[in-house]
Amino acid sequence: MTDVWQDVLEIGTECNERFVEREKVPEIENLNIEISGISNLAGRYQVGRSNPISHDVIYSIEGAIDIDTEQGHFTIGPGNLITLPAHKPFLMTLNAPAWNMVWFHLDDCPRWNNLCDHRPLSTACESGRQLYHLLSFIYYERNASLRKPALKQLEYYLEETLCAPSPGSSESHRINQLIRDIERRLHYAWTVDEMSDLVQYSSPHLHRLFQTHFARSPIQHVIYLRMERAKYLLTHTNWSIEQIAEQVGYQDVFNFSKRFKKSIGFPPGQFRKQNN
Repeated sequence: MTDVWQDVLEIGTECNERFVEREKVPEIENLNIEISGISNLAGRYQVGRSNPISHDVIYSIEGAIDIDTEQGHFTIGPGNLITLPAHKPFLMTLNAPAWNMVWFHLDDCPRWNNLCDHRPLSTACESGRQLYHLLSFIYYERNASLRKPALKQLEYYLEETLCAPSPGSSESHRINQLIRDIERRLHYAWTVDEMSDLVQYSSPHLHRLFQTHFARSPIQHVIYLRMERAKYLLTHTNWSIEQIAEQVGYQDVFNFSKRFKKSIGFPPGQFRKQNN
């Protein structure tokens, strides 16, 4: 572990970085993103901060990085989300042949404090490549109106991954796997008993876990996931409201519209007009 924390910035000529910053993409200020980027690193790379003013959130795509924090020394490979909270020192050193990642400096503000503080250094994350492609698109697209859908997706993935329960325990891992199973079959008529059977928990225990992780019951969280998917489809596809209703588990479009308005505040048609 490092005994004396220092600010270090050593980036060799083999490193390639693309920056998405407020000067070029002013919309990211609305997401409380100070600056972000895509980094393809090789050769000499070492970055350290003694008292970072922002939260550093990094999605490791390929390769590995060595990180020193106050908790010790760690080597973190691909498929992981790295969270380095503001005002906590760290040192990152590239000892592997290469490391590809997507990173965000998030403002030290209530929006991100609640999600970044007290998170483990590293958690498994499957959304890194989605963020890699989204940020690449935002970097190259000069038209602000065309960037708008990608920025909404960017916001969704950031909040989703930072809100997800830590997979550090088998219990959290089971919940994460259950959520992925539900998201793959949002059209299915899920029941609490079926969800409980999948993770091999009793229904009351599953209910307590969902209240702890999401502040919702299991069925309420299924509805939440369905409405989030419906919002995305209304914004990014030309599918009819009937088709979207079926995709998210509602055979009766009237019931879907009623539920959507109750959850989101607007009927589906109005939501689509306001977001297109």
